[in-house]
Amino acid sequence: MQEYVNASQPGILAEPSVLPKGEPSHDEVTTSFAPESTGPGTTLPESGATASIQALSSVIVQVLERVPEPLLPPVQGQIGLFVHYLRRKPGRGLVIVYRAGALNVRQGAHRRAPERWVTVTLDEAALAGSQIRFNIRQLEQAGLEVQESGILRIAALGLMVQVFPADNGLPTLASSWTTSKDGPLVTALEAAARAHLSDPDWHLSSAKAELVRYKPSSRCVLRYTLYLEKGVGGETFHRVVSLFGKLYSDPEKAHTVQANIQRLHAERVQIHLPIVPRPLSIVETLGLTLNEAVLSAEGTEAEGPRTGLQALQPRFVTGRDGEILDAVIPDKEMCATAHVLARLHTSAVRPAGPPRTGADEGKRASDRAKLIATHCPVHAEAVQRLAKQLATRLESLQPDAYRPAHGGFKPSQLLFCGQRVFVLDMDGFCLADPALDVGYFLAYLRPSSLWYNRSGMRPWFEGAAASFVNAYRQALREYDISETTICNILQRAGLYEAAILFKIATRRVNRLNSPRPGELSAMLAEIKECLSDGN
Repeated sequence: MQEYVNASQPGILAEPSVLPKGEPSHDEVTTSFAPESTGPGTTLPESGATASIQALSSVIVQVLERVPEPLLPPVQGQIGLFVHYLRRKPGRGLVIVYRAGALNVRQGAHRRAPERWVTVTLDEAALAGSQIRFNIRQLEQAGLEVQESGILRIAALGLMVQVFPADNGLPTLASSWTTSKDGPLVTALEAAARAHLSDPDWHLSSAKAELVRYKPSSRCVLRYTLYLEKGVGGETFHRVVSLFGKLYSDPEKAHTVQANIQRLHAERVQIHLPIVPRPLSIVETLGLTLNEAVLSAEGTEAEGPRTGLQALQPRFVTGRDGEILDAVIPDKEMCATAHVLARLHTSAVRPAGPPRTGADEGKRASDRAKLIATHCPVHAEAVQRLAKQLATRLESLQPDAYRPAHGGFKPSQLLFCGQRVFVLDMDGFCLADPALDVGYFLAYLRPSSLWYNRSGMRPWFEGAAASFVNAYRQALREYDISETTICNILQRAGLYEAAILFKIATRRVNRLNSPRPGELSAMLAEIKECLSDGN
């Protein structure tokens, strides 16, 4: 007897722009640097010595208790803060998103309740490595500023606390979250729904916002469920429509991205099926773009599309005793992905701005290598040596042409709907060597279990990668790209693949996780192999 099983991919969950409800994102992980919540042993010292970041949750509870008006919904018992997202980058301080809930109570119910999310930022000056520079006495003596928006600041300590939807970097988030009839959003949602249905007679009776993806102070993706009605011949008809909104910290960025999506969608509607979801409108005053939800092949959302993380997840044929007999390669999905990428690379739409060059990627890889070397000294020499080789070769690349490129093409940026695939998150749309997108995809196609030599993962990845490359080669041929150009693109892709593997390797550094030198050693072996293939 044979069975098909799915293999999980913990750790490498990449950043989506639009996901179906409930899908995890790249950064939605519980970090392992500290206990998950406040509790005994995680308090700040009274004075003198610094404390580890794991003590920060108890600090925030004390800060929230100093506010006259409660900012969080009440909980039964003692409040606790549970790490949902953590990211630290050199020179940019620390950002942690906590889930607030009662201690010693199952927290699953609050994972998707953003009103219980507390975002904490610490300035770089408040940090000493993974330590906090201030102590409990300094905290108690520092002045607390409570802004009307619900943002709390202790400027002297470089500490800011925000309870969703308050966000200093996304000042219109609260307005984009609020769907009451007197809010500025309702008129825009109704107009977008009418455009989506091509019928001006529908009226919005109510709406609900759900959080899909949130990066504090940067961007936020919301799913709007719209309840519509219209009267015809004395009868009232009802309909439910879903739209996605994406909020940007820079309104000009929102305008640029939406304009590019509109041009891509219009171009492909004229000559083929579109490769991006249909853009509907932009709410200029909010910096919010509105786009259609991708429907199932039957034209409904009942079954829903599959994300790239779902469709491209490793699967195997197993025997009675659980041994792996064969890897199941998703050839159809790989073929669809390759063809949609080829269509993007041969588009006539030209994004504004200078091209993204190999030298740019080489500089990024070098900077990431320095960070990794500091985090894991045992591999510092090998990391720096490989990064230097890679940067030198990337700087010398001379593609035949810079073409329209996604700039961050990976499985999580895809939605599969029947035999079609849609490309999401066009924020990084640029002119670049098409090898960048190919290398990006292949780097992120690797399941994280590969770093631990888990059974079946190597043949699955190699089979899936070969399927994608062969399909991409054939797709470019269909667009009359010369064989020489195709071969050169695929040869250069290995160098970009190596550069993106350096990016993947920094995730432990940015999340303050343990170095795991064995994992890094496996990544460095993959980078070395990519450099060899790129000769």
